[in-house]
Amino acid sequence: MISKDELAYLAKISKLDLSEDEAEKFPKQLERTIEYIDILAQLSSDDPIVLDLQEIKFDELRDDVINTSGGRPINKNLTEDGFLKGPKMK
Repeated sequence: MISKDELAYLAKISKLDLSEDEAEKFPKQLERTIEYIDILAQLSSDDPIVLDLQEIKFDELRDDVINTSGGRPINKNLTEDGFLKGPKMK
């Protein structure tokens, strides 16, 4: 089981501010997650996995439509070229 000290350390390096309630619940949840990962690691990967993927061509995709209100785009984060502008990376 993950101790409270280990959880506090993980929260600190992950920059998470955990409440007391979360600090009580998370060790059990993390322990179950680790158990599931261990189960997955034991599965045999010798057999090839066949994925049934569908190929989609670009011309089959929908066109992007910019909705406007009063002649102005509804999304205020659009550039002059019509691209979506996200937050700056720090």
